[in-house]
Amino acid sequence: MEVSGLLSEHVGGPSVYPDQPDGIWNTPYNDEAWQTSKGTDKYRRGLYTFWKRTSPYPSFLSFDATSRESCTVRRLRTNTPLQALTLLNDTVYLTSARALATKMISFGGKTAEDKITYGFRSIMARKPAGPEVKRLDQLLGQEENKFNGDKAAAAKLLAEKPSTPNLPDQAAYTIVAQVLLNLDEAITKE
Repeated sequence: MEVSGLLSEHVGGPSVYPDQPDGIWNTPYNDEAWQTSKGTDKYRRGLYTFWKRTSPYPSFLSFDATSRESCTVRRLRTNTPLQALTLLNDTVYLTSARALATKMISFGGKTAEDKITYGFRSIMARKPAGPEVKRLDQLLGQEENKFNGDKAAAAKLLAEKPSTPNLPDQAAYTIVAQVLLNLDEAITKE
């Protein structure tokens, strides 16, 4: 979330309720509902996310959160397909990819290679190798072609109106940003 520019730096305060899949809190015994936080509270650090023992935040579970029944000194580090699916499909991570794509387009430079390099360096803190840029540029071209032919899919990905200017371009960069955020090097930095 930090690399996307969305992370709120606010310290302290009550728990927050970031986006989560519908139906997680559906139980037959009460009428509690997850009320997604508004404004920048949606983008606070995970430390502030409300925790319900019987329905923990799903993204935390995917990334090996403990049960919190006892103190855990060190968590195991894993890399599972469920984590990759979460990073690709969870609204929180998709929103981050959209914001990163906007930064890549706005601040990355004039060429596609410059924009890809900007996004890569923002996440990995290193300059990408030539073959890495080439593969990402090929992906960008494929996605631009796909979204130019299907503006409805681009609108759905970006949660925008189909008439939004540069929609295929923004959607293609969002896919590239998702790929960058899903790289093993980005997820399991030492």
